[in-house]
Amino acid sequence: MGFKVEFNSIIRIDILDNLEIGKEYEFENDGSRIYFDDIPIWLVRKDWAAVAEVKVTKQKRKEGKIKASYKVLYLYSKEESELLSTIFKRMYGWK
Repeated sequence: MGFKVEFNSIIRIDILDNLEIGKEYEFENDGSRIYFDDIPIWLVRKDWAAVAEVKVTKQKRKEGKIKASYKVLYLYSKEESELLSTIFKRMYGWK
């Protein structure tokens, strides 16, 4: 018998369009995940479009879901987002 846990350096969720640097936002995701919380990580949309660098401020796993919060540290410019999105899609097998 085992238990699957994913360690993630990317938060991939549906994201609001009006994120602000310095603000905290809550999210929920399926699966038993642990997000890195002592270093900045990437925030991307479900289609792998890079949005921001964030820091996870709290996370709680329960019944196959994770409820967590992140603080926005940096928002990507259009050019940065396009470059990173291309890299993520290539790395994670999206075309």
